[in-house]
Amino acid sequence: MIDGGGAQGRRVAIAAAITIVAVPLAFLFGGSDTPEANTSVAAISTDAPTTTRLNEDPLGDPGLAQFDRTVTTPPTGGAVIAVPDSNSAFRGTASFDYDIEANDLCFARGAPIGMFVNIINLDNSRSTTCIAAFTLNDNSPDVVMHPDRFAAIGDPTDAPLTVEYRW
Repeated sequence: MIDGGGAQGRRVAIAAAITIVAVPLAFLFGGSDTPEANTSVAAISTDAPTTTRLNEDPLGDPGLAQFDRTVTTPPTGGAVIAVPDSNSAFRGTASFDYDIEANDLCFARGAPIGMFVNIINLDNSRSTTCIAAFTLNDNSPDVVMHPDRFAAIGDPTDAPLTVEYRW
């Protein structure tokens, strides 16, 4: 007679339960107490155990830097203020050209080739930097950039922009 699966299912369930219990017990209690011949045992010795209290920061005491309100007097003769050299700051117009293949290359009138040129939009104070890499004719704007570089400082529909550039 063929069993409908009820007895077979109970047998599988009992076998699975025995396996689930027996395998971990075999690993837990099956190991021998003596180490094997090729097993090495390492001993680590310490001078004194290190302990930290729960309220002690292992990185040290941060101190009260936020409450340090010391006032320093400026040096005699006034403070030193860095003012850019007026010979290297120029004002002009900036535009873009789709013929410029590299995003970081530009034309800046008066800048030596290979110099990093910092360009600041005077309307919104956003700035970008590019490398002066080529020369253009006298009818071109003072600064010509890749369209993506131009979009970093202003809306391409507003071209040309009034900028200040220096290197």
